[in-house]
Parts: sequence; C-alpha cells; structure tokens
Amino acid sequence: MSSAAVLALLAGTLAAPAHAALPDPTVTAVECPTAVPLSQIQPGLQGEALTVVSGTEPSPINVEVIGVLKNGIGAGKDIIMVTLSDVPGSNIIEQSGGGWSGISGSPVYVGDQLLGSLSFGFTSSPSPIMGLTPAAYMTPLLGLAGTAAARTPQPAPKKSALKLSGAARARLAAEAGTAAPRGSLQPMPTPLGVSGVASRRIDRLQSQLEHAGRPYRVYAAGGGTGAAVGTTPTVRPQGGGNFAFSLATGDVDAWGVGATTFVCGNQAVAFGHPIDLAGPVSYAANDADTVAIIKDDVFGPFKLANLGASIGTLDQDRTTGVRADLTRTPDTTTVVTNIDNGDTGASRTGTTQVSDTKSLSGLLPYIVFAGQDAVFDEWGDGVATSDWTISGTRAGGVPFSVSRANSWASQDDVTIDPAVDVARAVDQLLTNDYENVTIDNVTFSSTMKTKYHQRHITSMSVSVNGKKYSSAKRLNLKVGDKLKVKVGLKEYRGVGTKYTTLALTVPKKARGQVGSLSAIGGVDLAGFEDFDEDCLFLDECDSSASSSSLTKIISSIRSAPRNNSVVAQLSYDTEDDDTVTAAKATKLNTLTVTGSKDILVRIR
Repeated sequence: MSSAAVLALLAGTLAAPAHAALPDPTVTAVECPTAVPLSQIQPGLQGEALTVVSGTEPSPINVEVIGVLKNGIGAGKDIIMVTLSDVPGSNIIEQSGGGWSGISGSPVYVGDQLLGSLSFGFTSSPSPIMGLTPAAYMTPLLGLAGTAAARTPQPAPKKSALKLSGAARARLAAEAGTAAPRGSLQPMPTPLGVSGVASRRIDRLQSQLEHAGRPYRVYAAGGGTGAAVGTTPTVRPQGGGNFAFSLATGDVDAWGVGATTFVCGNQAVAFGHPIDLAGPVSYAANDADTVAIIKDDVFGPFKLANLGASIGTLDQDRTTGVRADLTRTPDTTTVVTNIDNGDTGASRTGTTQVSDTKSLSGLLPYIVFAGQDAVFDEWGDGVATSDWTISGTRAGGVPFSVSRANSWASQDDVTIDPAVDVARAVDQLLTNDYENVTIDNVTFSSTMKTKYHQRHITSMSVSVNGKKYSSAKRLNLKVGDKLKVKVGLKEYRGVGTKYTTLALTVPKKARGQVGSLSAIGGVDLAGFEDFDEDCLFLDECDSSASSSSLTKIISSIRSAPRNNSVVAQLSYDTEDDDTVTAAKATKLNTLTVTGSKDILVRIR
C-alpha cells in the first residue's frame, strides 16, 4: 500500500465496504453485449452497475434512471441521468457520498443488456447523481480503423434540457444540493497515479497538467512492471474490472485508472468519455489492483490503485470512450538516466518506458527528477553537469542522433534546469514543422554537487593588431584587424579575477557598419531563464520557429551556447533590425559564466 493510502487510513478517510466480503453481482458482464435501445430509456428504469472497490473483482451498485439530458455529451448525444444506491450488504455509496474519480467506464446492465457506463459527475463534491454514457454511443468505437483513423473533433454541444418526472426532479434537487451548480456536470476526473516522484514534484506536475487543460487528478500511487515492446498481452480485461492506461512505466510510472465497460473479441472499450480527445493514440493499456476508494472532502473521492499487467494498446481516444487493442503492446521511448553525486559518490541508473509521444517532453523532467532526488537527495543550490543523447528516426525511416553537454549552477534548485533542457530539445524535435520524427531512446547523464559556484564577467579589454590592451568605450576598426579580447571573470564569493583571451578577425562583410564588440557569459547568451516549461505539455513551445528544416533544428540544438562558455562576438544591426554576428569566438570555462560587457565599434 502506498503512503497516501496509509495516511488516509490513519486519518479515517478511507471509504470501504463495512464487511470483509463484498456482495456478488446479480448480473454478469458479457462479451459483445447488446445495447439497451435509446427509445426504451425512461425514468424509473432500474439496473446494476459493476465496478471494483477493492482488489480486481467487480462489485454491484444499484442504479435507477431519473431522466435524459438532451445533447449532454454533444450535438446528438444525450446523457442518461441516474442515481446510485448501495445493494444490501454494501455501503460504499453511503461512505463515499456518490461517484468517485476512477469510476468512469463502470458498466450498467439492465438484465443482460448494457445500458451504458458511469462517466459524468457534478464538480469535485461527491453526489449519488451521475451521468451515463449510453452504450449505443460506445459500441461504434469497435468499428474504428486502428491508429490510421482520422481525428474526430468534439461536437459543439447544443443547449441542454433535462426531461424529468416531477418526483425525479425533486430527488435531483434534494440529493445534488448546492454541490452541483448549474452546468457543472462533466466527465469524472481521471486519477493519474504517479510513482517514483517526490510529493513536491507531484504538486508541480498537477499544476502543469491543469495549465495544459489535461483532466487528471494526480496522486502518489504504486507502480507496475509494464510489458516488453511488441509482446502479446497475457491478461484479458473484464467488463466492470479495472482499466488503466499508462503514459510511462519503470523508474517513473504515470498512469490513469477507470473501468472497462465491455470486451468484444480482441477489443475493449472503457471510460465512456475521452482522456484527451486525441483521436488515434498509442498508450499502454493495463490491468490494475484497487487498494481502496479514498474519501476526500476537498477534491472528492478517488480510486487508489496499483498498476497491473499489460492488457494491450489503447489506440482510440474519443468523445464517448477509449478503445484498446488486446493483441499487442505499444511501441515506447526508452529513457535511461545515469545520476552521480559528486560529493558522496552515490550513483543510480534508472530506465523508464514512455508510450505516449504527446507526453514525452512533459514527463521527461520528472523522469530525470526521480534519479536526481534518489542520488542528490536535496532541493537547493549547487552545480551540475549534463550529457544527453536523443536518437530515433526521421522522414523515410532515416536514423538520427543528437547529443549535447552542458554545465549548470543555481542558488534555488539545481535539479530543475538540466532536466528541462533535455525535454526542451525533445519538444523541438517532435513539434517541428518539416518531418515526422520518432524518438526511440533518450539517455541522460549528470553529476551533481551541493556547493554553488559561478563566475561573472567583470571587465573587458581589447588589443588591436598586437597593440596595448584598451578598455575604451568606443573603437574604430578596419576590415582585417586582428583582435584579442581579454575578459575578466570574478568567482562567486571568490578572491581575485581570472582572465581568458579570445581572438577575432574583422571580416569584409562588416565594412561600413556601426555595431558592438561584446563579451557574453554562456548563461546570458542561452537565455534559458526565459523559457516557460509549462509549454512542454501544450505542444506550443515554438522553440524551432526560426529554423527552416529539421536538419537546421538538429544543428541548432548541438551548437546552442553552453552555460560554461565565454563568447566574444562582433555584431551589428541591419536596416530591418536584424542582428548579424559578423565574427565570433568561444572558450569553455570550468564553471558557468554570467554577465556581459560591450564596446561600441565603427568599422571602415
């Protein structure tokens, strides 16, 4: 059991059946069930839901139809409104207050016919009133072509009208109360279990996912083992059983859980609402083991579970549910992290398989954080090195590989920037406008030390054609002049100044220009502090906008300024306000370098 479950037990907030043995369902989930015709759905119709509240076997919940919300899902797609109640011998609805995050997909049967799946609820406060996605809208998911199917945009919902009997209307008002304001009916949030990541990181992840509009409720959960790429699943899901989709497994697990609505042949349909409405996808589909239904009076109850064995590949993410192919496991990106503590000698290697390409750049920092936290074991100032390689294929299946090394220093949290740096490069490659890119492997290595060191540029002087060094604010130069730029560097809380010298030649293209001769620290030149990492989950970082091909993007990643560099450059502005770098020289330093100095130059 995870720490979150233990704390919930100690706090008395664990919702669980009153008896050790749960009641057996009176209905049985069948393969390829027949859907209850929409014309037969009327207030007062009764059925039984199947859902897992502990372990892996479904338990029953009484369901009664109270009305139909016209166009509640979208144009031409209604929601069946129902009320939940406990069957004799169970009090899970009484204790939880109603539906919970993770109940989505639980099938509701009327006899041997499938009415739909429990999928919609009111705000974050529990209510026994829920919305059902009709089975008639879910069965067409079986007929969609694999991942080559066209994307289906979400229909614009029309104005809804809830048609209820007088008695049902009164019950709805009494039971939903003020916890469900008008318009708050929405897909139940998906519990996203994350393991291998510290609690503060989980809070950060929740914030980023909310900013990206991804409907997850992130919590610390148990992990799983995943399955080898291309293998045949050995476990088969069952209607009413747990259904999990995993974005990543291994050193870091990130996975959501709900319920399987029905199985038909080599396919399973679940949730009754989308995950991200991404259309054709390729996520790992898994079984899960429910620990408990946790009662949370702030955010609403949710299912706490451990990730189970692979059941296949989730290949469709649509308005009325998700579909899994039960014959294969998905391709993944292998992420390997090698983290060393330069102070203690501790080290660790971790491996994570990421199946969701859309989430790769967003999850990558957290995969790196997991290794850093295990080895560096602190959040605070320090220095670090990073060395990573990204490899995969581009258009036509042509392999590519890009590697980069860098140095880092921070007085806040030295773990952040190295992790975001490799994710930023992955984002540039995956979101480029020129070629389809598949990333097969990411290898990240880092050595971290706890003492903060950095150098700052404090002075700059120039020797022209071997003459005496000058710190003049203006210089007159001519084409062909040989320049030596001496840069003074002062270490943080250090004594004395270190100097480094760089050589430049004034090129012909600079003739007649007025510009500047600059010495710039690599940290300032990279401008990394201006990067908003929240864009990594949004696919809108736009970090390759200035490149005109994938080849140039790869080249720019390799040649980007390193934080431990000192750069001397001669530059000028054109009439179009474009900056031209006429000449540049770079030297690497043992520490990261900040700051800059400039001299105005006129070239004849």
